[in-house]
Amino acid sequence: MKWSRQHIKRILFDFSLKVRDLPFYGDGSFYEKHYLDWKDDVGLDSMELMTLAAHANSFFTIFETANPPYLLSSTKVEVWIDLIYEAKRLSNEYLSFSSSGTGGQAKTIRHSVAFLQREIDFLAGIFKTCSYIVPYVPSYTIYGFLLTVGLPEKLSVPVLHPSDMVWKNLSGQPLIVSTPFHWQLLLSSFPHHVLNCLGVSATAPLYDSLYKSIELKGIKLTELYGSTETAGIGYRESSQEPFRLIPYWQLKNNEEVWDQQNNKAYPLMDYVEKAGDNQFVLLGRKDNQINIAGKLVDLNEVNNLIKTLPNVKECRLSTKSIDGNLLFQAELVLNDDSDEQRQLIKTMIRNLLPAHQKPANIYFGH
Repeated sequence: MKWSRQHIKRILFDFSLKVRDLPFYGDGSFYEKHYLDWKDDVGLDSMELMTLAAHANSFFTIFETANPPYLLSSTKVEVWIDLIYEAKRLSNEYLSFSSSGTGGQAKTIRHSVAFLQREIDFLAGIFKTCSYIVPYVPSYTIYGFLLTVGLPEKLSVPVLHPSDMVWKNLSGQPLIVSTPFHWQLLLSSFPHHVLNCLGVSATAPLYDSLYKSIELKGIKLTELYGSTETAGIGYRESSQEPFRLIPYWQLKNNEEVWDQQNNKAYPLMDYVEKAGDNQFVLLGRKDNQINIAGKLVDLNEVNNLIKTLPNVKECRLSTKSIDGNLLFQAELVLNDDSDEQRQLIKTMIRNLLPAHQKPANIYFGH
């Protein structure tokens, strides 16, 4: 892919939120400003600036160039962008992404640009009708990079942040790039509004009930399945369909997938079941024990406890890592669903479970 200074600027600003422990909230105002200083304008202190430089050095594989630039020689945003742009012009073979998996242990995953480009090319075929991209994920994650940096570059379409959107009067064919956690919040923001656009979801399982709710909003949704280690492996375009393997992947057995182009096997993080040629369904995570605040939490046990509560029809838990801190979320389906019943169930969960077993967020499907 070809780098632009705007690509680099977005990634750096998204990293600057991470080093300040701020969530990615989709405010596009900073990305358009020029001649900013990391300390005076963005508000980073000296330690945060050093952390940002470390993230940038790793992500852009700065030290693989013959004469790597020293980012900390300046606090000017434009200087950093120019230094990185020149470094990628000289060496553009690899990028590195951070992954903590379900164990919470951060590790760096290095991918060749060619490895990433093949998925960008594939995604461009799926989303060829999109006219601009709306990100609800940071651009430094592999999912965010592929969909909000690589894809718009491939399709020659702009990125418009949620803060720039006029949701009641969407023009063209936007592609919303989000996660199950943010999709739920987005639907709650527009209870009576049909969006009529494209959407894509990844990073955690998308419950069928939530998938259907998204479809009812007029959103043509694609769910991607994969990991930081593999990038995308499979996809589905309906809540009624199994996942289809992206063409260069092969399901060797129910334990691993085979990269046919690079002749390499990767273990799957979930139990899967074949559903026909090059198709599969997800059965659940292999590692249902996770570490929360130094205590081991068995998600199966938590799931079973929540299911014992009155009025709970379905319960599904999924994990999410935020800057090395592992959280888990719950989606519930109630037999008798109302605002009053939802609040009652939340109260019951708070009273039933100890602190480390409480879901960080509780969502409700239909």
